[in-house]
This record gives sequence, structure tokens and C-alpha cells, in this order.
Amino acid sequence: MNVILHIGVHKTGTSALQSFLQRNAALLSSRGVVYKPTIPDWPNHNPLAMAFMPGSFDHGPTRLATTLDEAENKTVLISSEMLCEPEVDLDLFLQCLRGHDVQVIAYIRHPGDIVISAFNEVVRHHDRHWKRPLNERPFAYDPSQMDVLRRWLKVSNLTLAPYDRNQWVGGSICSDFLRMIGVAGDGFDYGEVGGNESLPYPLVEALRLVNTANPTAEQHHAIVEILRTITSEPWEYPLTAKNVRTCIKHMRRALPSYRPHFRAGFQEAFLLEPRPTSSECHPRGVRISAIWRPAKTSIAGALRSVARRAGRTFQRSVDGP
Repeated sequence: MNVILHIGVHKTGTSALQSFLQRNAALLSSRGVVYKPTIPDWPNHNPLAMAFMPGSFDHGPTRLATTLDEAENKTVLISSEMLCEPEVDLDLFLQCLRGHDVQVIAYIRHPGDIVISAFNEVVRHHDRHWKRPLNERPFAYDPSQMDVLRRWLKVSNLTLAPYDRNQWVGGSICSDFLRMIGVAGDGFDYGEVGGNESLPYPLVEALRLVNTANPTAEQHHAIVEILRTITSEPWEYPLTAKNVRTCIKHMRRALPSYRPHFRAGFQEAFLLEPRPTSSECHPRGVRISAIWRPAKTSIAGALRSVARRAGRTFQRSVDGP
């Protein structure tokens, strides 16, 4: 049996791609590829990956065997960025796939961009309790992505693809991925991209400051939803020039290990591109001159509104029903 493993990595469009695959599962099946998430309400196989972690109440090998049996000899597509987590018993997972033809696919992203995206992610999740500024090290994510890919580099049939729109077949990660797995892209529903959408940097920085006050999960969720209603103007690249150079340095060190796995035609230059940082950038990543720019007053007013609404949410939690 052919098995395709899409392992992410984190912050490379995985949520949008998984939603696309789930929405088009019937058409995929008609073309010989079965994409059936572990739990119907989840668009991915994260529960399967977590079943191979210590302390799981689920039995990983049994769960995986069921996934393969349900495919009825068609190609099985499993997608979970959790497979990159160090807690996953990767040796056991791959042992369960012996005898099958396994193809592994991962996308890699510009080192500075992935640090910013990961920072956005951890600030938005209450259970991470993230309070440190973007530009404070260690970063929210390894810029080179080596931390999550190191074990997979030992797998000979790993293919690394570029998280770079200019190199995507059809201009989208969904059409690009279909080409990667050998499925014709006609007839698919490419609408409703969805996914795990980030907040504009000024708003996620405001949320980070809120995190320092230790809001409850309910308060945190309410504030995130309010922030999503605010339209923010484009801001300068939030990483400092020094940190961008550091991120690119990490990627340069990783490239020799990555190159044997690059897909045909992979153009690696995008991974080393500089970013337009400002010399006026505060160490914490906010351009000082922009703080006082009149054009930002709409955001400032919106944030004051957030504070008032958050205060009302907090008061309701104190007063009770």
C-alpha cells in the first residue's frame, strides 16, 4: 500500500491545506487517495500522532492499523504537523509502516517569517501563557526548523518543498500539494481557504501585553475575538535587523542537511532573502516613529475599546451569573 505522510512543518499553511483536503475528500478518493481524519470533527490526523506520545489513552499502532485498513488498498494520505513533535515515538510509528511504500512531504519556510508566525501562534493560545517579546531570544520557534525536522532527515524518502508562492504549482499551496502527491488538480473546490489565521503584528503585540496580566482562558478568548474585528494598517517587518541576520544564519547552517531532500527544481534563495527591517526599530520590534504616527490613532482607539470590553468581560466573570 502507498502511504503519504504530510508532516507540516508548523506554520506552513497546514491548517488551510488540511481543511482543503477534508473538504475535497470524496474527489480525492475517486482519484485513488483516501484522506480520512482520525476524528470526523478534526480536519487532520493530530489524534493519530498524539496516540504515539507517552501517556496517550489511545493505542497508536492499533489506531494506525485502522487508518490503513479503512483505505481498502488505495493510497492513504495522513496529514499532521504533530508528527514532527519530539514526544512522538517516531521509531514505533515508522515500524508500523514497514512493508508499505511511504512518501514523506514537508514544506519549509523563510526563517524570519516562521519565527514571526510562530510568535503570533503562541501569543494567541492561552495555554502557552506567552509573555516574552518577539525579539527576545530564544525565539518562539527554531528559525531553521531543524528542531522539528532533524529526526525525519534520516528518512530517505523525505521530500522538502518550498513554502514560497512563487514556486507553487498553480500559485497556491493546495494545488502545489496535489501535484506533489500525483493528483490532477481539476475539479477541486479551492474556495474557503480558512486555516489558523494570524493577527496583525500590532494587535498580537497588544495581546502579548494582555498576557502579562494573566487573564483567564475565557477572558483571553474574548479578547482574541475582539481583536479579530479590528482592521490594522500594514506595519514594518517586526523582527530587528540583527535578529533577521541571526535567523538567516541558522538557515545557512541547516541547508547542507536539507539539500539532499529538496524536491526537483527547489530554489533555495528565498530562504536567505533579507527582510526590509527599519533602523528605527525598538529592540522589542515596534518602530518607534510609528508609535506617534497620527495614522495609527484608529488602532489606538480600537485597543482602548478592547480594554473597555475586556474589563466588562472580567466584571461579568467576577459577578457571576
